[in-house]
Amino acid sequence: MTSKKIAILAAAIAAGSTVRAQDVEPSAETARRSRGVVIEEVLVKAQKRSESIYEVPISISAFSGDTIKDLGLTDTRDLGNLVPGFSYSDSGYSVPIYSLRGVGFNEASQTASATVGVYIDEQSLAFPVFSKGTNLDLERIEVLKGPQGTLYGRNTTGGVVNYISAKPGEEFEAGVTADYSRFNTYDVQAYVSGPMSDTVGGRIALRQIYSGDGWQESLTRPGDSLGEVDKFSGRATLVWQSADDMETTFSLAGWTDRGEPQAPQAIALRLQNAITGQILAAAGAPSELGLPDSVRNHPTVDRDTEDNRVADWSDLPWQINETFMMASLRNEWAITDTNTLTVLASYSDFENDHSLIPQSGLSVNNAEREITVDTSAWSLETRLDGIWGDNMDWLVGAFFSHDDVYEYQSVYIDEASSSFLPPDPLNLNLLGPIVGNRVDTYGEQVADTQAIFMNANWQLSDSVKLTTGLRYTNEKRDFAGCTIDSPENSAGIGYGSLINALSLASGGSGGVSAGDCLILGDEPSPIPGGPAVRNAGLFEGVLEEDNVSWRLAADWQMTDTDLLYASYSRGFKSGSFPVLASSDQRQYSPATQERLDAFEVGAKFGFYDRALNVNVAAYYYDYKDKQLLGRTYDPVFGPLPILENVPESEIYGVEFEAQTNPIDGLFISLASNFLQTEVKKGSTLDREGNEVDLAGNDFNFAPEIEVTLIADYTWPLTNLLDIGVGGDISYSSETNAVITGEELFTIDAYTVANARVHLGSVDGDWKATIWARNITDEVYTSGMFETGADTIARYVGMTRTWGISLDYKFN
Repeated sequence: MTSKKIAILAAAIAAGSTVRAQDVEPSAETARRSRGVVIEEVLVKAQKRSESIYEVPISISAFSGDTIKDLGLTDTRDLGNLVPGFSYSDSGYSVPIYSLRGVGFNEASQTASATVGVYIDEQSLAFPVFSKGTNLDLERIEVLKGPQGTLYGRNTTGGVVNYISAKPGEEFEAGVTADYSRFNTYDVQAYVSGPMSDTVGGRIALRQIYSGDGWQESLTRPGDSLGEVDKFSGRATLVWQSADDMETTFSLAGWTDRGEPQAPQAIALRLQNAITGQILAAAGAPSELGLPDSVRNHPTVDRDTEDNRVADWSDLPWQINETFMMASLRNEWAITDTNTLTVLASYSDFENDHSLIPQSGLSVNNAEREITVDTSAWSLETRLDGIWGDNMDWLVGAFFSHDDVYEYQSVYIDEASSSFLPPDPLNLNLLGPIVGNRVDTYGEQVADTQAIFMNANWQLSDSVKLTTGLRYTNEKRDFAGCTIDSPENSAGIGYGSLINALSLASGGSGGVSAGDCLILGDEPSPIPGGPAVRNAGLFEGVLEEDNVSWRLAADWQMTDTDLLYASYSRGFKSGSFPVLASSDQRQYSPATQERLDAFEVGAKFGFYDRALNVNVAAYYYDYKDKQLLGRTYDPVFGPLPILENVPESEIYGVEFEAQTNPIDGLFISLASNFLQTEVKKGSTLDREGNEVDLAGNDFNFAPEIEVTLIADYTWPLTNLLDIGVGGDISYSSETNAVITGEELFTIDAYTVANARVHLGSVDGDWKATIWARNITDEVYTSGMFETGADTIARYVGMTRTWGISLDYKFN
């Protein structure tokens, strides 16, 4: 570690806890500050037991259910504008990609696992796409920063987002919130909760979001719009107190998305076809001549545009058609006064039924996708916790999971260079694609995971505590997949003919026809001692890995309100096989597991009876075998993405947060993250197939500076009414969408601001809010990827919106 990094770690005594106002009973020390948004002592479950957030030696951000409503969080992706260090990007496949403190996995398939784990009531959501509808009737959201491998397991190298749903109480309560906003958008959610008998309580919550007006406007067809919304989510919860020492919670939750996808903005044209590119280069001709006329002459969006609504798409019937369901059980048995047995079980099912997603940003079919996914996942965790003597509490447990994934993608390339479309300068449409207008990819993956873990807190003195944790994980992953000569091809000779030619040229047998796998693999030569021949077929692979993760932390409770701590932890993300277009089986080789060692020091300070909290954190990550979506050069399809590992890299940074209730009714929070990332050793390929040394490059989607300011002031209008104003503003510095750092993929710095005015009853029974989001109409990039199209396309954040919200509680 360099002296610069040591200085940063020594200068910050701490790993900060970014805490927002929480919806819990006020303590005596904060009772005098009771109006509006109030800083409260929060109980979190970062270590699988309820603890005060001020006493946990982990950096945590938390939001109450009311704060979630006020700030307009609709799902996990919105945390990107509120939690410094947490980033969201749009994959282009209707899949969110999350990263935390620069740790992310930018793989675009719907069944890609993540480096940031998402949980609902401590139950794992195995894939990021599962998290799209979780923001319903919540008690709070907890964001745990840094590796959480000991208690949460695999795929948490960056951290964990834990949603805590609202549970039924002992009294009847109900509520409804209705929003109406720009683009004719309705957002209505309601809940009913209360006792059903002396031992059973129930709660039901529903939400519907609908917009009949698309917010995007076509670049080439005035009046054509895209972006209608049709989302539904629901959750039913039963809590059964079967005995004085046993409580069981059943939950059934789900969501559907039947809206329209977002179209990207095409900001540049770039030839994708490898063969055409080589011919043109040999002839000294510009590569643009290899583009179909409809593409070469198509307008693109200026990357400095001030119009965040403009984009383009073809005339396919664009539609998202996703359904998710999750059933879960939690049973807690207090075996003795000091020992509790907890069992967590869940089953999840996700289906994507032929969703059509535009990806090129053009009004022609250049690389648009139809996606079908069928995924199921179940998990079981059993743990026993207890107290040993006066100075130790402990926890031991076991975890099992089974994931079964099927994914099929069809790529529409009617007017793409990959289809070998002949020049048509007069636009007569006399000739179609020479090879074909559609290519498919397919993958099936089954993963079985077993783990055992333990955690212990040792009270060394009245003020000093040591935390130790250990977890062993074994995972086996079976994969089968390939690229397919689509049986739906309606033009050309088919990609099978091209693959057969390559196979026969190597001495192989050819024989590929419509519906067969296209990817070529090496086979022994029929001639003794001869070179390997290449034949097409299904790729099958097995990846079995194990891992030991740990955590060691020491904390010193200097005073009732001041905590210092230091920690060393290790986390890992399991390996994965890709689902992508290719003509070579080597591109289906998996990325193996990555490992992250995190060193963190931190402090949490409270002043003036916690009217002011200040938290600061410094961290250093030693990153081994980071998984990333790199690039390879396919002899047929040109430059394509590939999963690979970067052997060595590092991250270091500092977090800071201050929050205060200086007077009754006024809440201010300032949070920031300062981040440095660097690849120390690794390489990938450029678009021409040349090796690129990545050493010294920054990570992609890892801005160096992120700052968030939140303020709210509420004051009495009458004895019965409160009125208030609030707002939040977030800043993110420049970053890049690809790890090679190409200038064309630069994501500019941006600032997003939101504001609101609210009027409500003093007793909190009702509240009306007028709000505006992205009030400056900032144009900012939320995602940018290479998708196999002849374009460089980006996704931009939502344009300015405004609306009114009415909230009423029946108590």
